Amino acid sequence: MDSPLIVGLRVLGQPPVDMHAQPNLFAVQGEAGTGFEKAGNLGEFECGNCKFFDAAAGACDQTDMKQVSKQPRLADGRVVVSDEDCCEYVWRIGRKDEDNGS
Repeated sequence: MDSPLIVGLRVLGQPPVDMHAQPNLFAVQGEAGTGFEKAGNLGEFECGNCKFFDAAAGACDQTDMKQVSKQPRLADGRVVVSDEDCCEYVWRIGRKDEDNGS
């Protein structure tokens, strides 16, 4: 059957389009809903470079992260993270190697 969008596709020798393609679930990384990953080598995308990260408390104060994450929490509801962790909400404040004192 030809693709409904490209009439005659099979005539051109192209394989039929699979309209029911599924995403590769093994390509999705991190915690579902937040993309949170424990310490890695993510450079400027690490929590230590995010404006929501509180280094003194080792916690994340990003709203969606607080609502969705299944990671451990502080008494005030913030998510416990380390400076080398990462999530999809990272809001970079600059590159770590350009910051003073790091």
